[in-house]
Amino acid sequence: MPDTEITEECRALIASVFEPPSGQRLPNGNWRTEIDAATWQWLQRLRLQDESMSDCIIRIVIIALHKRGLQ
Repeated sequence: MPDTEITEECRALIASVFEPPSGQRLPNGNWRTEIDAATWQWLQRLRLQDESMSDCIIRIVIIALHKRGLQ
């Protein structure tokens, strides 16, 4: 499973919708967390050029929440 580093804000958004991801808090305030290979590949396909993993996840969650609210 790949490790990825996400920001505190990203982790908080994930935790507001899902169970918070497990991980280790880093000295810089970010989190190191494991994600499965399929999710990693999916996120890599959705990431925009020069977009951080956290920004990608935040964008996807906001879009999903917005779409859910419109249904």
